[in-house]
Amino acid sequence: MTVTPDPTEPPEPRPGAAAQPPMEVHAHHLRDAADAYDVERGELATLVGQAAAELAAIGDFWGGGKAGSAFARGEGGGAGYEAVSAQVVEGLGALLEAHGSISTRLRLMARRVEVADWDTVAALLALPEPPP
Repeated sequence: MTVTPDPTEPPEPRPGAAAQPPMEVHAHHLRDAADAYDVERGELATLVGQAAAELAAIGDFWGGGKAGSAFARGEGGGAGYEAVSAQVVEGLGALLEAHGSISTRLRLMARRVEVADWDTVAALLALPEPPP
């Protein structure tokens, strides 16, 4: 015999797990987190830009000799400074993009929480009158 759980009751905790209070999600907390990600993204972009400018200001510090050329362009199939620094820049760009994506998704979650809250209110208002 299969027992269908009552959807109005919280589920039983799995064996060995302690019962936890219901999780509360507040839209303003999600928006605050999104704002923090935006601030961090801006600060990170500034730091990356400053570091790139400092490296560019140094110029071709490896010189024009054989050792310098091997360092800059790589040797024996290994990547040199130019290739690796381009990969670093690309990776940092992806990190900055991810920060923007996270804040966008947090704001979408906040909106969905608000919609779900209103849907719950509408469902409660649509309940039939209790019997006398």
